[in-house]
Amino acid sequence: MLRPSASFLLALLFSSLTAGAQSTPAQRLSNAKRKPGALPGSMATAPAPPAPGENKPRRFFNRTNLALFTGVAAARVLDFTSTEHFRERGHNEVLLTNSIVDNKPLFAGIEAAGFAVSVAVAYWLYRKGHYKLERWVSIAHIAAAGAGDARNYTLGSSTAAGGP
Repeated sequence: MLRPSASFLLALLFSSLTAGAQSTPAQRLSNAKRKPGALPGSMATAPAPPAPGENKPRRFFNRTNLALFTGVAAARVLDFTSTEHFRERGHNEVLLTNSIVDNKPLFAGIEAAGFAVSVAVAYWLYRKGHYKLERWVSIAHIAAAGAGDARNYTLGSSTAAGGP
């Protein structure tokens, strides 16, 4: 069972993914350039080339994003193994329940879902034209997961488990 705060965050994430405008920025631009009496779908003028400071469209799965997504996947795998490491030493899981973390297939599925949500949010930002934010999602995910992984691996044995 998810905690109320986690449920709220998931609901907020999924509602924000579906709440965007139905047209892309390019479609809105083309709609603005139509002649007043023109039929829908017909263009009055050809689209203007992007200004020098504007972000140019590019492929989503380019070399940079593939490297970032590989880093996110590696961070999720390290989270899985580091969580097992500190559970073996008698520490309690804080974000999820111990029973979820101790169920390896379920926990692996949650880690895979974390990766999928990260890629989905990056794609959503890509579709909205926020190319820098799209990459920062992956960078922040790698940094946060990496910090948690490092912490998990540095924990010693719990006093409850008979350690120091």
